[in-house]
Amino acid sequence: MTDHIQAQNPGYFFKKFLLLLLFVIMAAFVGQAVIVGVLLPYYSFDTQEVFNQLAQQNNRMVLLTVQGISALFTFILGPLFYGYLYDPSFTKKLRSCLPEKSQIPLSVIVISAFLPLGSALLVWNQNIEFPAALHELEASFKATELHLAKLTIFLVDFQSFPEFIVGFFVIAILAGIGEELLFRGYIQGYLEGMFRNAHVAIWVSAFIFSAIHMQFYGFFVRMFLGVLLGYLFLWSGRSLYPAMLAHITNNAITVISVYVNKEEILKEMADPFSTEAPEWYIVILSTIFAFAFLYFYKKRDDKLSLNQK
Repeated sequence: MTDHIQAQNPGYFFKKFLLLLLFVIMAAFVGQAVIVGVLLPYYSFDTQEVFNQLAQQNNRMVLLTVQGISALFTFILGPLFYGYLYDPSFTKKLRSCLPEKSQIPLSVIVISAFLPLGSALLVWNQNIEFPAALHELEASFKATELHLAKLTIFLVDFQSFPEFIVGFFVIAILAGIGEELLFRGYIQGYLEGMFRNAHVAIWVSAFIFSAIHMQFYGFFVRMFLGVLLGYLFLWSGRSLYPAMLAHITNNAITVISVYVNKEEILKEMADPFSTEAPEWYIVILSTIFAFAFLYFYKKRDDKLSLNQK
């Protein structure tokens, strides 16, 4: 725990967390206003109708732009504006806090090596069965999953190289930078101040990170990703850059895989409940490999901490 966190009481960080949340919500509304301003000359006020019309017209570029504007305001501009006004020490640290050099490639290796375990977790998550008394809730979750799967398929069914570039920027780069800035950069630190424990902060922020995606049948794998990214942040001297790069890498692998092997992957996406897990030995070997590199990653942080003393 940093000296700054120790110096403040939990209530201080709770107030900061609520103020940050207010700025994020306000930024999201501003982003929606910008989107409406751009689309209003062509479509009605009904947001769902706008999406339906765009999908029918196969206007993927416009939908990607809409998603990009929303992410830019919600996850990047909102938190940065909040930081400029109420947490200038964070924005200063963002410019000056750098990880140990070897941690940058190690973060990419770690996130890539954990992919088979993530796939196995996803299959387990998708096969969770609810008790009979919760049948309606289960049906609702599955309907939401299938609806979002259709939207995802539409967004990543790139018909040209320019569409792929825009999709890569929005889905991989913008999301990776923005979500790490908000969740690891701000929320995890505030939760650490509230709970006085970095590990609890990592798990709670990962829970929130997964919950906002509103997908039960991907909840646990996203939470696992959030935990992993949280430790990459913690063990880099609290530098955001390794976690950002790892998040971008995770999303980029999906986007590139779809573009290179579109037919097979889109077929799997169309029926998310029929996904097969990787072979067990691949999961075990890659997980051992990933934990080994995660150990070296932490040792790099220990070395950096000793050099700074």
